[in-house]
Amino acid sequence: MDEENQTEILQEIRDPGGKLLKTITMKDGIPNGPMVIYDENGKVSGKLNYDNGILSGPAEFFLSEKPLMLTFFENGLQEGESILFSNGIKVGVANYRCGVLEGAFTSFDNEGNVIRIAIYAGGSQNGECQTFYPDGTLMEQAVYKSNLPDGQVIKYFPNGNVMEVSTFQEGKPYGYVDTYDADGDLKSRREV
Repeated sequence: MDEENQTEILQEIRDPGGKLLKTITMKDGIPNGPMVIYDENGKVSGKLNYDNGILSGPAEFFLSEKPLMLTFFENGLQEGESILFSNGIKVGVANYRCGVLEGAFTSFDNEGNVIRIAIYAGGSQNGECQTFYPDGTLMEQAVYKSNLPDGQVIKYFPNGNVMEVSTFQEGKPYGYVDTYDADGDLKSRREV
């Protein structure tokens, strides 16, 4: 072992009963290298990496040995694409910039179909949001500002025809709500 690595040690952290909670590579008393976190059953629940005490590189999280999230850290903050899982099935892809949600957040159903795409800026839903039927047909489109609908919300029938048009301002409905039948003919108009 060269002189630079002589102070690097793998440290085990255990609960008072001796159960292993995590292992971490330390260098001069600072996390530097891989860390593995274990659940109450002794199964791996997380794999992270440190560079001189700062989270860096890929990170994986698990629940009952199934993937929960795959993400990446840069300078201690989430950066780039993160993949989310439920029962081992991919249910979402989010994007981070400096630890904050930024850009498209795509949600999937259990069959892998895109069911929602929402745009985030500064950690809040800001921009267009589209929801889809399992076959990919547009179900709803809206614009959000600070996590609230702000502007026109249009709902669609599975055949692609407009079902309803409403307008929101800062999350509150205003104006009129127009509803249509499956053939696209206006059924009703009501003021909100």
